[in-house]
Amino acid sequence: MRFVCLGYAAEKTWDELRENELGNMLEECLAYDDVLRKNGHWVPGGQALQSAQAAKTLRFKGGKVVVTDGPYAETKEQIGGFLVLEARDIDDAVELMSKHPGVRFGPFEIRPAAEGMSAEMNAAGRDGPATAPSTKECMRFLCLGYMDEKRWGAMPKAEQEAFMRSCLAYDEVLRKNGHWVGGEALQGAGTAKTLRWQGGKVVVTDGPYAETKEQLGGVVALQARDLNQVIELMSRHPGVPLGIHLEIRPADQEFNALKEARRQREPALQRVGSGTRRTDC
Repeated sequence: MRFVCLGYAAEKTWDELRENELGNMLEECLAYDDVLRKNGHWVPGGQALQSAQAAKTLRFKGGKVVVTDGPYAETKEQIGGFLVLEARDIDDAVELMSKHPGVRFGPFEIRPAAEGMSAEMNAAGRDGPATAPSTKECMRFLCLGYMDEKRWGAMPKAEQEAFMRSCLAYDEVLRKNGHWVGGEALQGAGTAKTLRWQGGKVVVTDGPYAETKEQLGGVVALQARDLNQVIELMSRHPGVPLGIHLEIRPADQEFNALKEARRQREPALQRVGSGTRRTDC
């Protein structure tokens, strides 16, 4: 099975870390990512994110898309990044992430991917974008889609299917234009497990991290010239008029470059991270 692990952090605490403490934390996290990759659990596509203050949020109000500064969820701890794992089941995923050094810094929310929808989202793009982006200088962005699950559950099946078809069609447009990087649709928030570091140990609880009416429903990674181009692209996404709020965050280019540099130094790990899949998942 495939799982998305969302890492949260109190950015003020992060900013207050001394440089050597920050460096040690990053090195521990990257080293454990290598362990996951070597053991076949790692799925390419994970991203570290820039600060929540760099976010833009898109909402549909009064018949049009409204863009506001800042993250969607006004909480002390914000999503700082995500990674995708393959594991036998949720318990296996919990065990793997319980050993991740990052859990000492902030909670992880683990959600099973909606396998069917995720497979369709990524099927045509397994070998990369069909068309190169319009400029050589591209940035990477994460689009986090939030939705009211109760409202979704109340929709007739035919409307749900029509909505999914329209989203997949727009994903294909993004792919053809060279913007698509990858994405995962998530199962309901009720399937989530949350890991927190308390009293010197990892505590696992049922349910999502953020106790809000609207929960994260999926993650999409795009590449574009700048934030304004991503806003323009995602303002046309068919999910926005149906009530999905999109939070757009720039990827942390420096951290992700550091992660990639480690992979380049380890050819064996690079091969594992690129294609090896668990045979027992």
